[in-house]
Amino acid sequence: MTKLHKLFFLITVTIVTLFILVPNNNSRNKHIPLIAIANYGPHISLQTTINGLQQKLLNLGYIENKNIQYEILDVNFDTSLINQMIVKLKSSKPHIIVAISTPVAQSTKNLVKDIPIVFADITDPLESGLNNTTQNSNITGASDKQDLSLMFELAKKILPHAKKVGVLYSTGEANDSSLIKTLTETAKNFDIEVIAVPVEHARDVATRMNLFKDNVDFIYTGSSAVVQTAFSAITQKAEIMNIPIFDFNSQEVYNHNSLASYGVSHFEVGSNAALIIDKLLKGTKAENIPIIYPNANDHTALISKKRAKKLGIKLPSDLTNIIIVE
Repeated sequence: MTKLHKLFFLITVTIVTLFILVPNNNSRNKHIPLIAIANYGPHISLQTTINGLQQKLLNLGYIENKNIQYEILDVNFDTSLINQMIVKLKSSKPHIIVAISTPVAQSTKNLVKDIPIVFADITDPLESGLNNTTQNSNITGASDKQDLSLMFELAKKILPHAKKVGVLYSTGEANDSSLIKTLTETAKNFDIEVIAVPVEHARDVATRMNLFKDNVDFIYTGSSAVVQTAFSAITQKAEIMNIPIFDFNSQEVYNHNSLASYGVSHFEVGSNAALIIDKLLKGTKAENIPIIYPNANDHTALISKKRAKKLGIKLPSDLTNIIIVE
């Protein structure tokens, strides 16, 4: 390659890079509030949160391109690109940045100090360092913290002799460390032991699942992005080992991949985040808006009848207030 060709190549790469990194702000009306949504990646739970947020804002009278605008980006679960995504969204000068998932919210907190931040899908904001403090007065949000007692009650109703639950957790997420602690404490009330197996990357899940063989009565999968993105590998291994799965994500019960769920509705988490956005747009400061945690009505109990039959589990007759997915 000649020097001239090399120079031309470098100029071309620079132009393409700038085109990718610099948002096109000419296509939006600068007089309409912009909500920048920083998402971790394409996953049904995270997308449902966004759907809930947008629908609630619509119900509150915010019509897209009339009195509200959205810019939505994700990094396809590549943590190395999160900072770049945040910088790009920040350059669009949004009125509010919505950060979905713990890794994204933590990076947003570190990079953004002059724009209100609303997080969503964070299990334990305090453990993750996302609580509103003097140093972080611009942040608040909607947690997806599940009432684990409800999950164990459901598990014991379906599997009355269960003594051990297997849990995969991400070593890189503060949410997961908090989950294991809470899960272990709650499990004691139901005479259940937690077998926790660490996972660094989604690609490790299939191998780590082997540690549950003949060692647990059921598996619980939480909201961790690393765990949820590898859910297909979890279901494949669990099916081979004939181990039932209780999932945080209720959608997998409808898909008959999980036996049951008593999880938090991500649509409601998004709806709760929208309530905060509404207050911010009306002038309330983030420091004066408390974090919203799910209530009992935000939880839904489901059982897959098809999966129960495949596992050879006879469901009890007393299943009131539980959705049976045929």
